[in-house]
Amino acid sequence: MLSEFSTGDYPPKRRLWRLSLAKMEAIGMDKIDGMRTFVAAVESGSFAAASVRLGISGKLVSKYIAKLEADLGMSLLHRTTRSMSLTHDGRIYLEGCRRVLNELDLLDMTLEASSGLKGTLRVAAPLTFGETVVAAAALDFMVTHPDVTVELDLSDEYVNLAEKGFDLAVRIGTLKDSSLMTRKLGEAKLLVVAAPSYIQRHGKPEHPAELSSHICIRDANNPDPNRWPFLVEGKQIHVPVTGPFISNSPPACLVPARAGKGIFICPDVFLTDDFREERLVQLLIPFPSRTIAIQAVQLPSAFRKPKVASFIHVLRKHMKI
Repeated sequence: MLSEFSTGDYPPKRRLWRLSLAKMEAIGMDKIDGMRTFVAAVESGSFAAASVRLGISGKLVSKYIAKLEADLGMSLLHRTTRSMSLTHDGRIYLEGCRRVLNELDLLDMTLEASSGLKGTLRVAAPLTFGETVVAAAALDFMVTHPDVTVELDLSDEYVNLAEKGFDLAVRIGTLKDSSLMTRKLGEAKLLVVAAPSYIQRHGKPEHPAELSSHICIRDANNPDPNRWPFLVEGKQIHVPVTGPFISNSPPACLVPARAGKGIFICPDVFLTDDFREERLVQLLIPFPSRTIAIQAVQLPSAFRKPKVASFIHVLRKHMKI
């Protein structure tokens, strides 16, 4: 539990920050991210709670604060295995951080209110999901913010946001990079599907356990592609499956599924057209599988960008449609 962090009873002997735009630029994004992390740790009471609040890993919280202390040449926090408290310098620095961050937020809001959003927003998303949900959200966003250019990059390959210069990416399923900040957009249900031609040749399974004797198409993105989870009579079971095709791309897995080459378990966001055109049918409806998160991810440095926050807001509305 954090103690002694209130600055109300400790008037500082000097004012750390009298901000101008030039000083804000001089601070740098790494320093600003560190300041936000430091304030979050103080206000949350622990590094673990700060990581949840910020949507980053505990390791990254520790790294940011260690770098702050190294740059300043002073300790900001007293830390033990069970407690954390502010040092003398930490109390002074906390007040300065709050003032800096408040002025930055005020500047963002002032610029947004006075001139609207401008510039370029670079977004990465999975191919099929991007062609439907994300593209539609981008259209609505551009109607509201005509001075923003949206660059939408669609690929089922994992994209490194920092290396490729993306402001935002949409991810479905387990995240590989715990240093990214996340905002949940919604959930996708895993549905078991097959083509009518497969069912005609091999029959229709009536219970998840029967999948072990069928040809299955496996998605390498799943935590265990060779064991599919189901809820049976209130208990979760895992059914071993095999088959000659496995891929880390759900759209790629759908190709042999549509051709009648096997049964596939797929996020429902990829199946709208297949159900409408009756290329695939859902199997094992009484036995639900798991749900997976659909998330907007961004680098910590992009967290306060008004363009990013506004686009995420539009995306979340589209996920509810």
